[in-house]
Amino acid sequence: MVKRTASQGTGQRRAQRRPEKAAPTLRDRLLMAKREEILRVAAEMFYEDGFARTSMDDIAARLAVGKPSIYALFESKRELLSEVCNRTTQYAAAIAGEAAVRVGSPSTRLRHIVEQLCLRVIEGRRHLSVLFRDYKHLPPEALGELAENFHAFNRSLGALLREGVETGEFTVQDPVIVTHAISGMGTWIYAWYRPEGPLSPEEISFQMADLALRMVKLGGDPGPTAPE
Repeated sequence: MVKRTASQGTGQRRAQRRPEKAAPTLRDRLLMAKREEILRVAAEMFYEDGFARTSMDDIAARLAVGKPSIYALFESKRELLSEVCNRTTQYAAAIAGEAAVRVGSPSTRLRHIVEQLCLRVIEGRRHLSVLFRDYKHLPPEALGELAENFHAFNRSLGALLREGVETGEFTVQDPVIVTHAISGMGTWIYAWYRPEGPLSPEEISFQMADLALRMVKLGGDPGPTAPE
């Protein structure tokens, strides 16, 4: 029998380890910051003037850079629109997906999803305004990504609602309807939220989560049966 030495065993374990992901270089961080600044200004201008009335010259002028600086990171104005429109939906899908495996009761995870969704919608309300107004200008692949983000959010939220029903924590007649109700309730904050209003984003998000939890009744009386 061949014995492995301690150094051989250590060497094999090191060989089996996955290589560590390299940290972003200074150049990478600068490019990411530049990319974010271009997206921020593009979102502002699309929100203020609309996609069709905003040119790449306009965006470059507000950034005080030449157009080649923008084209070095984005192929076209439509790519900028695609990035702007997908920002909030990507985040929402990630929130719901993460909550599906998060430790905690269904009600705790539902509160987390709704609160984080509402906060993100408030923060990215201009992105959503651009999305719902200018989606017709998006290329097919961007529309497909948007649809997948919406479906991913609804799948994760629906699965959480069904889990709550199975554990007896929620009383929901139709998880599909409740999923769309909660999703719409959070998404449409973009249309009525005003920064000068009496409630902070955190207070609004807390109250919206309360409404969502009341919607699922937390194992209460299911109420009258819907007519067939």
